[in-house]
Amino acid sequence: MKKPGKDTQKDLPKGHAKEVMQRLERQNTALSVLNQLAVENSGDLDQKIDKALELGKQHLSLDIGIVSEITSHIYSIHWFHAPAESGLVPGMAIPVEKTYCALLLEQGENLAISHMGQSKFRYHPCYSEFGLESYIAAPIEVNNQLFGTLNFSSASPREASFTEADQMFVVLMARWIASLLQQHSHESTLRKLLENVPGMIYQYRAFPDGRSSFPYTSEGIRDIYNISPQVAKADARAAFNSIHPEDQARVTESIDQSERTLEVWNHQYRVRGSKHDWKWVEGRATPERLPDGSAIWHGFIADIDDKKRVTLALEENEQQLRALFELSPIGIALSDYVTGRPIDANHALVDNTGYTKNEFITLDYWEYTPREYEPLRNEAIQDLKDHGRYGPFEQEVIRKDGTRYPVRLQGVLVEGTSGQSLLWSLVEDISERRKVERMKNEFISTVSHELRTPLTSIAGSLSLVVSGSLGELPDHIHRMISIAFRNSKQLKHLIDDLLDMERLVSGHMTMSLKRQPISPAIEECIASLGTYAVDRSVSVTFENNHPYLAVFFDSHRLSQALGNLLSNAIKFSPEQSQVRVTTRIIYGKLLVQVIDQGPGVPDSFRSRIFQKFAQADSSDTRGKRGTGLGLAITREIMSQMGGNVDFESSEGHGATFWLELPLDEPEEKK
Repeated sequence: MKKPGKDTQKDLPKGHAKEVMQRLERQNTALSVLNQLAVENSGDLDQKIDKALELGKQHLSLDIGIVSEITSHIYSIHWFHAPAESGLVPGMAIPVEKTYCALLLEQGENLAISHMGQSKFRYHPCYSEFGLESYIAAPIEVNNQLFGTLNFSSASPREASFTEADQMFVVLMARWIASLLQQHSHESTLRKLLENVPGMIYQYRAFPDGRSSFPYTSEGIRDIYNISPQVAKADARAAFNSIHPEDQARVTESIDQSERTLEVWNHQYRVRGSKHDWKWVEGRATPERLPDGSAIWHGFIADIDDKKRVTLALEENEQQLRALFELSPIGIALSDYVTGRPIDANHALVDNTGYTKNEFITLDYWEYTPREYEPLRNEAIQDLKDHGRYGPFEQEVIRKDGTRYPVRLQGVLVEGTSGQSLLWSLVEDISERRKVERMKNEFISTVSHELRTPLTSIAGSLSLVVSGSLGELPDHIHRMISIAFRNSKQLKHLIDDLLDMERLVSGHMTMSLKRQPISPAIEECIASLGTYAVDRSVSVTFENNHPYLAVFFDSHRLSQALGNLLSNAIKFSPEQSQVRVTTRIIYGKLLVQVIDQGPGVPDSFRSRIFQKFAQADSSDTRGKRGTGLGLAITREIMSQMGGNVDFESSEGHGATFWLELPLDEPEEKK
């Protein structure tokens, strides 16, 4: 094998060797220009492309360099480098078919014409339009789509034809420009996105010597720290000076901690806003250690002022509610609606049970509730399903030692943060109230019994005197004795009512419930009040819609309950008016209605009308006051017969009261 040397060079013709050397030199020059463009990365997009066009012209020895964009068959000049006399201006638009670019698009790749007048393209309209003799171009594709062209041209033909190296030079430069355009497009898109991202995107760098800066921040830094990106890039202290004095040490410590551990930094703090007020922000960033020992964080800071203030307000409210919860004298419990198991309870409830709080919240519902109250619980569950609340009603709670105490229960259904159904309940210990009521009832019973016998004797004696059985009395003495007799009867009626109420409440009043016709009982009650109605100049009528209907009731107690409604209706009716008694059947119940034409029930009195000793506060009722027990007794009587009493009224337009009785045998009787 021959070694390279003079003998090898002799193998090549002198002309051909020179041509090869020139071609290699040309290629090296082209690569040098392209390398220069790649290395010198300073300046913006316009400056970089202008530099490329200038170097391309010099390398190709042509007068004009252009980067164009082609859209909708329009050729637009975006960048150019050319003599002033060329007449080119940025944005110049020309139909594609009149440009040399049309020839490039027809070829599909790069195009090189050394002498247009002697080429096959000399009849193309572009030649007559622009008269360019030499032209070399390559397409520019961005994101796999045609953007435009890179082309160099001159009005003079080239002395030497374009080489493959020249064409490759233009192709590579076109690709480099395409990468610039693609990068610029991505940066522009990212910049627009960042401009619309709430808060700021940033890089924060901490140097080993204690310096710090923000190498990059979005424009949102103006909204967060009220400074420009340029100020933050030079020195980060301007940003730290905007932090609330009470928060600066905590923020600095959290950043130092993140740098030591390289854990994600996340912190909430206050900064001074543009209006010199303080607002809450939250930052989150991921740290990275750099070769020079510095650390750089990549992250964001967002304005959370509205959200934070709501959170702080909720926390404050929660603290206040927790204080009320713990200090409330009434027991409060939060329980699971499905299982009934307590989740939380205050001291007022837990202390009464004898359990500790931790013990109580592990109890099953039936461990602290007697089983005999299951019907009440079922009613409460139905009320929760229908209305979202239950109660109030009374039951007992079982203590840890097995004893019981009475409570008054009511509650409301709520939804937890996880969507589960929760139940807030008020559990009021009514032991003392029950004790006071028992003492009161015993006192009333004792006093009433002690008064009843002498009062009966007094009333009987006064009756004899008033009737004249003991002789005639002077008129003025007769009037005084008559007043005393009426008052004794009223007092006797009050005592009878008190005794009835005591027996009803204590459960000592027996009911003789049996199925019997209702009409005779109603007629008998109306007849018993006939004289009272005549004295008041009021007529009472009975519309007997169900003459043969028989239902379960105690005839004596029904007469007492209906008598209370009738006497009230007569008492409050104007003279010459009418009180109507009717019967109706609705939803499996018999209604005995008493309809009057009186003043109606005042709105302020409606909620108290069935309470003991309740009387309306009105000047119209003076002289018509009773014991205030009639309707309360009526309600208790009807309840023990499995019925109810209710009313409807429009103030100033009379009232309708009614007794409800079940058509079937009451559950208690069964």
